[in-house]
Amino acid sequence: MRPLPEPESRRTAEGVPLPAGWLEFLGVVGSLLSLFTAVLFYFGWASTDAETKALGLRDTIFHLSTSDYLLRSVDALFLPAWLATSATLATMGLHRWVRRGTPRTERALRLGRHAWVPPFLLLPLYPLTPAALDLVIPLLAIAGFLLTAYARTRPSETAGAEARPDRAGNLRLWGLVLLISVLSLFWAVSTYAGIVGRGRAEQTARTVREGLPAVVVFSKQDLLIRGAGSCHFSVPVQESAYRHRYAGLRLFHIAGDRVFVVPREWSPRQGTLFELEQSDSMRIEYVSGGNKQTDECSPE
Repeated sequence: MRPLPEPESRRTAEGVPLPAGWLEFLGVVGSLLSLFTAVLFYFGWASTDAETKALGLRDTIFHLSTSDYLLRSVDALFLPAWLATSATLATMGLHRWVRRGTPRTERALRLGRHAWVPPFLLLPLYPLTPAALDLVIPLLAIAGFLLTAYARTRPSETAGAEARPDRAGNLRLWGLVLLISVLSLFWAVSTYAGIVGRGRAEQTARTVREGLPAVVVFSKQDLLIRGAGSCHFSVPVQESAYRHRYAGLRLFHIAGDRVFVVPREWSPRQGTLFELEQSDSMRIEYVSGGNKQTDECSPE
């Protein structure tokens, strides 16, 4: 006996591969997400590295995780995301204009074939003004090489119908252009991350006393925290489990069970970062409004 045919709904629901277009779409989305995550992580690390170096420290001190680097990159990427969206919309409008096939578009495409040249013309000037061109050159390189690839691979309206595009050559050109664009993107991200990190460091150094949360530390043993606006007192209560109190401190960073504090007069050029490990022999208090108190170091 021949087996009965399966219902149509089952045949369409099971064992039917996705269309090739959907597979390509999912592959492109996955690649973009991977690239976006890599850019976020790199930006978080590069900005943190620039910030801690400007403060006279290193990011390895704080034992930051991958999620920490990703979170530190989010707030600084709103402006680049807005600019990238605007550039995408402008590119879509340019593509629609080119599809009209007017004589102006043909002239524009001929000029676009040489859009890769301007970044190279600026390279001799880089040693003279690196701060100004460190962000301009990679951005121009991305735009120039992408425009060049687009202009060179788009079929010309004046070509005959028998002319066939060189698919293999076009793929090689786009592959090379995408590689250059990714490298230029990380160059631009590194430069922008350095600007953001140094800006954060400048703000931190300027607002240590008023901007960072006030901290009071109680300890069984003397932690030898002295100077730069900090103050040390002996706890007069005999029944207290802690014999020493430290005020005039500011919270710098928390990583797991480790708390990093600095004196309120701390500066990158002259100051000490104290690393405290939370345990039963220590109590750390975060004082609301403590950085506004004038009698912060008065005995209690």
